[in-house]
Amino acid sequence: MTPRPTALLWLVLLTLSMPLRAQPGGLDPTLVARTGRPNDRLLCPEGFCRAPADAPAPILEAAPERVLEAWKAVIEAAPRTVIVHFDARELRLVAEQRSRLFGFVDTIAVKVLPLPDGRTSFAAYSRSETGYWDLGVNAARLDEWTRAVVERLAPPPRS
Repeated sequence: MTPRPTALLWLVLLTLSMPLRAQPGGLDPTLVARTGRPNDRLLCPEGFCRAPADAPAPILEAAPERVLEAWKAVIEAAPRTVIVHFDARELRLVAEQRSRLFGFVDTIAVKVLPLPDGRTSFAAYSRSETGYWDLGVNAARLDEWTRAVVERLAPPPRS
């Protein structure tokens, strides 16, 4: 009996939708291995991450603890998002966000990086746990959340 093309298609779709990682709490964006798929994004200052970054993370004039709290506030304000791991000592958090329509899970990991000159940066990684493509969702999310973190840390305007 020969397999039907429809059955093969379902098998391929099922395989592509398998989760990439079962325990996201241990995800460290500085040590992550990229998926090789067009469904992840990594922001990291040069020399701090094992994997090549898509773009450098900004350098911030704020204490590491303030940067971590800003990330936490931005993530907690995002819809359908939950923080699944938070470690203030390691300056790291991991969150999951579900897509609105189908409930697909994306994992987001952030590690705040104190720099030798007293400034702070971070590594941030976002990936889809199911499927192959994400239509730019992870890149857009990290870019939007990074802007929100930078805005939260900006000094108030002088009057």
